[in-house]
Amino acid sequence: MSSRFEAAFDGWTPQAVVFDCDGLLLDTESIWEHTQAAMLERYGVALEDTDLEALVGSTLEEAAAAIARASGREEQLVLEETREQFVRDLGAEIQLMPGARAVLEAAASRVPIGCASNSWLAALEDKLERTGLRDLFGVLEAADTVASPKPAPDMYVAAARALGADPARTLAFEDSPTGARAALEGGLRLIAVPAPGARIDGAALVLEDLEDPELLAWIRSWPVPAGAVDA
Repeated sequence: MSSRFEAAFDGWTPQAVVFDCDGLLLDTESIWEHTQAAMLERYGVALEDTDLEALVGSTLEEAAAAIARASGREEQLVLEETREQFVRDLGAEIQLMPGARAVLEAAASRVPIGCASNSWLAALEDKLERTGLRDLFGVLEAADTVASPKPAPDMYVAAARALGADPARTLAFEDSPTGARAALEGGLRLIAVPAPGARIDGAALVLEDLEDPELLAWIRSWPVPAGAVDA
């Protein structure tokens, strides 16, 4: 096994794994950037006149509220139009992030896995179905399935418990500081794959991307479930 992972985890292996979705597994960040740009243009607002940069990894609702504040428009109207624009933009093909499918399949062959996203549940289901990933996940948690979305820890704790695992024995994968904070405050161990320009503190290990070959080797070293055939 790679010394990087040995040093980071010291023999620890998870009972379950919970993955973020957008920007980590799916290249929907570029789609959201198109939506955001369209809404800023529609309302005549410059990005630098909003607090959107502080909302990386936040919910669509929080982003719409920031645009409403900057434009002086009614928040509910901006929210509805932002949702409509994002759904239209999602009609295009969604690409997987490099290495995502291999990591998901490897992890799912060892432990139950879940997904925790600040999308609303219907949108999360749709994205995962369209990319052929939905059946790999035992549970999905979203902004509308818990009391508070990220950066609150609710969805990570809920996902771990739904997968039958103690949060302290659950591994999270995140690409945003908002999501990382949620996972860490929920008591999960964290592997960070930061988006460009993002800084994530508190992770057991920081990777450039999911194609890291040592990551797959480490996952494949986890104990094989009883009755399963080691691939």
